[in-house]
Amino acid sequence: MSVLLTGATGFLGCRILRELLARGEEVTVLGRGTPDELRARVDAAVTWLEAPPLAADALAGVRYVSGDLTQPGLGLTPGDRARVTEGLTALWHCAAMIALEAEPAALHHVNVIGTRRVLELADEAPGSRVIFVSTAYVAGRRRTGHVRETDLRDGDGFQTLYEESKYTAERLLHAWAREGDRDATVFRPSLLVTDRPAPEGLPGQPTDVAVRLIENVLLGRAAEQDAMRALLGGPRSADTRRPEIMQYRVEGDPEGALNLLQADYAAHAMVLAASRDEPAPGVRTLHVTHPQTVRLSTMATALRTRFPGLLIRFTPVLSHPTMPERLLAKHGTRLLTFSAHRRTYDRSNLLAAVGDLPVPDPVDHDYLVRAFGGAKAPLHV
Repeated sequence: MSVLLTGATGFLGCRILRELLARGEEVTVLGRGTPDELRARVDAAVTWLEAPPLAADALAGVRYVSGDLTQPGLGLTPGDRARVTEGLTALWHCAAMIALEAEPAALHHVNVIGTRRVLELADEAPGSRVIFVSTAYVAGRRRTGHVRETDLRDGDGFQTLYEESKYTAERLLHAWAREGDRDATVFRPSLLVTDRPAPEGLPGQPTDVAVRLIENVLLGRAAEQDAMRALLGGPRSADTRRPEIMQYRVEGDPEGALNLLQADYAAHAMVLAASRDEPAPGVRTLHVTHPQTVRLSTMATALRTRFPGLLIRFTPVLSHPTMPERLLAKHGTRLLTFSAHRRTYDRSNLLAAVGDLPVPDPVDHDYLVRAFGGAKAPLHV
């Protein structure tokens, strides 16, 4: 089986590549940079992962081709296009711009027009299947209820432009498959996490945004206040010490929950499902989600363990916010929009494809503490 993969240097893409290589697939990676630059980035990301086991020469057999979703024809020469499509049996499109605050034009250019360019490449390999990695958040603003795998509508609107761009890309894929009588699979992962944070320079996870926000806005603000006290009043005395418990309110649903799934599990389930999927014209969609959601209160408790002394409390209405609370609301607006979810996800198609795969382990307090970077020293001084 000959596979073409985009997004192999990303948080999920490098895990999908490792799963494909463990199955003995012949893989060509398409991405930005020279082939040598691509190889260096992919080798670093894939070799750092612990599972699944790989043959000693597995990465040596990967081919690398320079391409760019933002360029006409993906920036490929006619010769490149002929080489990557010859004998191609599966095209995994994982590359995307994942940014909650990106400019609308940039998101549309990469996630929608870039997908169209990938489908144009697939037109040159009529015997190949297209496997598109989307997101469970194409459900948009729908806060409650059960989201079916067959659902694809925009009646509730979207919380972020990223969600809307992936929704539009899915609609594009459906039209392409219908018009060309082609076979396509859509995977919709939820928020992916790992309890083994990557070293500097390797693909990070979405929860890193929350940790940086706390460090830069909340803890940074506290340090700034301490420095100002020292500047104005000299050494701090006992009555100017920062409280041992630093409490901050965040506007959100106290009963809200997020669907978090281990990234390694998601990649394994997706590659396994794709290997078992019977080719047939049309689009099949699979929710790659956890059967259990994680309460926001559990995440807040894990953050308190990660940052001892920090207490985050969710409240439906944030009245008379303090300066740090206003800063958090300003810089975390897009991130905090997900704090009102109570919805669940249909997993029927996923379970039909991977029925014998054990359910993922719980994403519990201890797992989240590790995902957030482990417990640190107390914040009080």
